[in-house]
Amino acid sequence: MQKPMFHRLHGVRQVLFQSGLSLVELLIAMALGLLLTLGVTQIYLSSSVTYRQTEGLAYAQESTRFVSAMLTPELRSAGSFGCLAQMGRPFDQIVDNRLSGRLIVPLTRALQGWEYTGTGPGDSITLAGTLSTPTAGNWDSGTAGTDLPTALAGSVVINSDVVIVNALTPLGVEVSAVTNPGDSVINLSGASGVSAGRNVLATRGDCSEGELFQKSDAASLSTITTTIPNTLGLGYDVQTRIYEFTTMAYYIGEGTNEEPALFRRLMTPLQNPQELVSGVETLQILYGVDTGGSNAADDYIPADEVADWDTVVSVRFSVMTRSPSDVLDEENSRSFDMLGSEVTQANNGDRRVRLVSVSTTALRGGIE
Repeated sequence: MQKPMFHRLHGVRQVLFQSGLSLVELLIAMALGLLLTLGVTQIYLSSSVTYRQTEGLAYAQESTRFVSAMLTPELRSAGSFGCLAQMGRPFDQIVDNRLSGRLIVPLTRALQGWEYTGTGPGDSITLAGTLSTPTAGNWDSGTAGTDLPTALAGSVVINSDVVIVNALTPLGVEVSAVTNPGDSVINLSGASGVSAGRNVLATRGDCSEGELFQKSDAASLSTITTTIPNTLGLGYDVQTRIYEFTTMAYYIGEGTNEEPALFRRLMTPLQNPQELVSGVETLQILYGVDTGGSNAADDYIPADEVADWDTVVSVRFSVMTRSPSDVLDEENSRSFDMLGSEVTQANNGDRRVRLVSVSTTALRGGIE
């Protein structure tokens, strides 16, 4: 409040007013400003925490979707050997396999899995705080106890399963000319799109027979050429169907950013691993086996309990994905159910967001 002050100047009375704030008013203004600043800061910090948590959750969800989008169609296509599957005879009686001895999973088998020891239904799993990729002896496949392929030894993290899939991908071009037995080249209507060194399956127009062999020419060429000195044992016409044959492994390994990630690796011919999705902590797989001949799964069992891989008709898989950094307010030590296994976080938990998803897919098998 302005207070009047009285002065006399040469007999004339003047009224003067004091301007500015009093000390009390200044203190009140400072207190109000401080409260407003604290409020804005609190809102900012709260928004920042919410944003980081939302971003971490979105990252884990996106990783889950990517894994499902990649694994589901690959598993569904396992054992889909085109029109040859409709002939009612074993593939090794229909296909002249020039790759014999070089296939990790036999031609007659759609897929094969490997179970990490102690991670099946009813087991308790504690995730490792530091990523570890032990030797192949920690995994079993089938009741015979087949070890993990040596090409994958030292690449797969502990507490996670592995699956290798045999599948065909039809070429997007047609055969353009007749090929006789003894020739080494199949002519196409356009570029094959299949790299040199990859494997192809050629089937006759009536689907009665086929040949599986390694090609030697570039993907940009309009030909499929055998490797020297091999030649074709069958004759082919314009009704011939050509497929790329792949044997692909899927597993969890250590990514380039030192985070666990979903990988795939072409096993025949052996290629370098490809990192697909980062932030995937573990992969658990069960196989649906048909024991009654109904072409439907009667039971879901881990890979080390599968007695006959030819009875597998579907696959159920579960993945755990996580945020790339700590985003929660406090450590989360909760456990997760993954296909009947109790999964506990390392070191009593951390502040990352984690999600678990489950997917089931039937093998297309004989469907063209």
